Amino acid sequence: MYSRIFKILKALNSNQRPWQISVALVLGAVAGLTPLLSLHNLVVLLLVFFLNVNFGMFLLSLAGCTLFAFLLDPLFHRIGYALLTSEDLHGFWTQFFSCPVFLLGNLNNTIVMGSLVFSLVLGVPLIFVFNKLIVKYRLAFNALIDRIPFLKFLKIPDTVETAS
Repeated sequence: MYSRIFKILKALNSNQRPWQISVALVLGAVAGLTPLLSLHNLVVLLLVFFLNVNFGMFLLSLAGCTLFAFLLDPLFHRIGYALLTSEDLHGFWTQFFSCPVFLLGNLNNTIVMGSLVFSLVLGVPLIFVFNKLIVKYRLAFNALIDRIPFLKFLKIPDTVETAS
């Protein structure tokens, strides 16, 4: 257990920029809140590698949100059902699902649609919230390390931009 906590602290104090960790957490949440074997999760995985985010934090967020997602399935169903049965969106869905690629994505399933929309809408502000929290954590952690001399080896290098 201590080794896992140490790995999380190591990732938070790594040379990576805060946005790389924030985006990893949000992409993990998107993949974790939606059904795992979905086409859009392949896109999320490609984004993880393309954007060079922290893969460990992605996996941590994925695991945590997957365990939590089952509790939110009734909410996801209601959101997806409302979107898929909306009269105003009927023409859009007809055009959207006439393309075979989108049918492969299983977005006509209410839980898949609801969880994807929920996670994307929630993910955008969470990137900024996580970014601010990581910056504040790093500043507080470095201040703590400065007060405890024998923990200097944990200090974040000065070359890291904490404000980005």
